[in-house]
Amino acid sequence: MSTKVFGWSGLLLVLLLSGCATVKPAAESPLPIPQGTPAELHRQHLQQLAGIEQFFLHARIGIQANGKGSSGSTRWRHNLQGDDISMLSPVGGTVAKIIAGPEGVTLTTNDGKTLRADDAESLTQQHLGWRLPLAGLPDWALGRPAGKLAEKVEWDSIGRITRLSQSGWEIEYPEYMEASGYRLPKRINLQSKNLTLKLVIERWDELEKAVAPPLASSVKK
Repeated sequence: MSTKVFGWSGLLLVLLLSGCATVKPAAESPLPIPQGTPAELHRQHLQQLAGIEQFFLHARIGIQANGKGSSGSTRWRHNLQGDDISMLSPVGGTVAKIIAGPEGVTLTTNDGKTLRADDAESLTQQHLGWRLPLAGLPDWALGRPAGKLAEKVEWDSIGRITRLSQSGWEIEYPEYMEASGYRLPKRINLQSKNLTLKLVIERWDELEKAVAPPLASSVKK
């Protein structure tokens, strides 16, 4: 995935300190509206998300990197063993593939060249000119902080994160969707220095091994 590989100028790429209730749940949501204070519902929401250890998502991507824009899509499988990310052109052709695991990260270009590094951040910095935040991205994609510390967290009236500041990234969640009984992000905007990444998630799959959603007694039917 050198700068020639993508031709897109690059792709893809809690200690809660604050919170606020801003966004109302969508009226058409198939899930019942939970009852409680926003702070209580936020804690419950994070507890539910904490059980998700794997996913497979399909998403469209928009990129602004170093003043240049591009778009495409991704197929991303994440589990305890690592990540398998396929990046596709606007017409669906495979542009590049990133595989991350205990032994490091490989990036295979569209012409079959394989590049290796200990982590995705250094690999993408070296070959793309920007750092893919793969250490935090699986958690951010699910709408939760990575680890226990975040500089800033804001949430809506039913406890879902709307804005998150962590590890030099500003992350916004303008829209959520229902998937396998969970409220998960549908649109995610991530921004750091010289890089803006926008994801529109079309489908969440392979959430079966996550813990069950909260009991019906905690929500209003």
